[in-house]
Amino acid sequence: MGGSNIANQPGTYGTQGTPAPSNVPGARLFHVSWTDAAGNFWLFGGLGYDSVGNNSYLNDLWKYSAGEWTWVSGANLGNQTGTYGTLGTAAPSNVPGARNLVVIWTDAAGNFWLFGGEGYDSTGTDGFLNDLWKYSAGEWTWMRGSNIGNQTGTYGTQGRPAPGNVPAGRVEALGWTDAAGNFWLFGGSFASSSGTSEFFNDLWKYEP
Repeated sequence: MGGSNIANQPGTYGTQGTPAPSNVPGARLFHVSWTDAAGNFWLFGGLGYDSVGNNSYLNDLWKYSAGEWTWVSGANLGNQTGTYGTLGTAAPSNVPGARNLVVIWTDAAGNFWLFGGEGYDSTGTDGFLNDLWKYSAGEWTWMRGSNIGNQTGTYGTQGRPAPGNVPAGRVEALGWTDAAGNFWLFGGSFASSSGTSEFFNDLWKYEP
């Protein structure tokens, strides 16, 4: 349907917000994807090739519709720092840092939500992230968590919601949405400063 039959291709981004037959995301893995209510396909981030062929963490957001790709948000160069703005406030300049191995959900209104992964925080440091983002009406909003990587979790009291509760930074967690529209998250892993891997079995619920 599209793309190259040769591996390790850089992305062809074109003009942001404008679909074109020649546009195509760079080769990558550990990205995330979903389908919106209109049947359009979306793709975010991962580890792969940017517009100049650098193998790096990505934060580009793409939409595939009517047989053409559109570069919607993020950078066409890899290893980008996150621009968080003000917690809870959408802004055109907001964007998650480049990352891979995130957890995603979509809510009842069709908005896209993203949590954690490994990548770049607001200082440009590579680490394990616990930030929660919402993408709606063409803008990103930093909703919860820290703008600094490698955070420990704040668990509070089991079974009780609290504004200060937040999972630790992690990768490869499992996420799903229940019939009431609540987001659930289970497990994942974190690499400590000593290089050992820590594996979680904590179960979290978030009511968007």
